[in-house]
Amino acid sequence: MFMNDIFCIIITEEAILIYMDDILIFSDNLDDLRRKTNRVLKVLQDNDLFLKPEKCVFEVQEVEFLGMILRPDNIHMDPVKLAGIQQWPEPHTVKQLRSFLGFCNFYR
Repeated sequence: MFMNDIFCIIITEEAILIYMDDILIFSDNLDDLRRKTNRVLKVLQDNDLFLKPEKCVFEVQEVEFLGMILRPDNIHMDPVKLAGIQQWPEPHTVKQLRSFLGFCNFYR
């Protein structure tokens, strides 16, 4: 909830998504994207929060976010995550079936 609290104004005014400590900033044009990015970076700085550079990507057309691959024209599951579902052993008990359904439920 902390991240949503400190970014509440930006979330309502801009096109950004925050889940826990993952931030996705998106836009239709580069100038707007840079403006939004600077605004997010300022909020992080004002709240003494830091980014790990190795986990950041900027100004890309494709990004992995919460197990999904996002592109301007399409959204699909990360193939690595999809392989986990496809390679799951066939359930033979109610417990195994529940475990599989719980795993798959994330992607609904």
